[in-house]
Amino acid sequence: MEKKKILEVRDLKKHFPLGKGKLAEGKPCVKAVDGVSFDLYEGETLGLVGESGCGKSTLGRTILRLHEPTSGEVIFEGEDILHKNRKEMRKLREKMQFIFQDPYSSLNPRMNVFNILSEPLIAHGIYKRGPELEEYIKNLMEKCGLPSYYCYRYPHQFSGGQRQRIGIARSLALSPKFIICDEPVSALDVSIQSQIINLMKDLQEENNISYIFISHDLSVVKHISDRVGVMYLGSMVELADKDEIYANPQHPYTKALMSAIPIPDPKKKTQMHAIEGEIPSNVNTPSGCKFHPRCPFAKDICKTKEPEAREIKPGHMVKCHFGGEF
Repeated sequence: MEKKKILEVRDLKKHFPLGKGKLAEGKPCVKAVDGVSFDLYEGETLGLVGESGCGKSTLGRTILRLHEPTSGEVIFEGEDILHKNRKEMRKLREKMQFIFQDPYSSLNPRMNVFNILSEPLIAHGIYKRGPELEEYIKNLMEKCGLPSYYCYRYPHQFSGGQRQRIGIARSLALSPKFIICDEPVSALDVSIQSQIINLMKDLQEENNISYIFISHDLSVVKHISDRVGVMYLGSMVELADKDEIYANPQHPYTKALMSAIPIPDPKKKTQMHAIEGEIPSNVNTPSGCKFHPRCPFAKDICKTKEPEAREIKPGHMVKCHFGGEF
């Protein structure tokens, strides 16, 4: 059975000018997202990994138009959302939600949990204040592992894991089809991380939700994802099924990332593929392949010609002149 595409991203770019108005004219830009393309399928989790500053979070925010894109296409359920006006986007946001990295700063400290969760439902006209709304909020909290009687408490009265559950509950309130999760467990203890990840997987199975899961933790990404995309300096350099990319990485940058995953076996030795040098600037990106100044396999063509994203085997995309030869 053919999988249904829920999201198509084509050559998406987000460049931030260095300055405002006339001061920005003629000046270079920060190329935070620089021509990213991929598809997301119904009920699938796509993991995004890469070093800090590679553009993972900016990509997620640009897809939902929390940042206005510079160019490209984002097709959600057959509709190009980049050409929607504010009213049309408001309606679409019922189906697309975001879980923020910091569960404390993303919650209004002056609102209790009931008001935080009910605000989008009232704003979109799904519920009016009354017993039906109260019952829905309490059921939603219990579904996310929080006692319903906590609904009149304020964010500062919860632990980090509980606040993240509130963030997840808020993203689920409108019954979305697609959620971008921006490092939702990075600030939590390992035991709490596992609870949150298992909760997200259970909710995905119940509601057929599609996730883009952004994280630095490669072990977490492997556990929750169906496919994994690797980003470097605003570009997606490799994309494949999780088992394939972890077992057989074909981009030198991906190989270095995967070799850094600790193995819980003191007798087993692994070979580290260290990356030398500093991450180049997003303003003055290197010519040719962006990774060539740090790549141990770089050749002359890498310094002058940018590689094209190509499929080296079904479902395995790599953006490297010599991908598939390592």
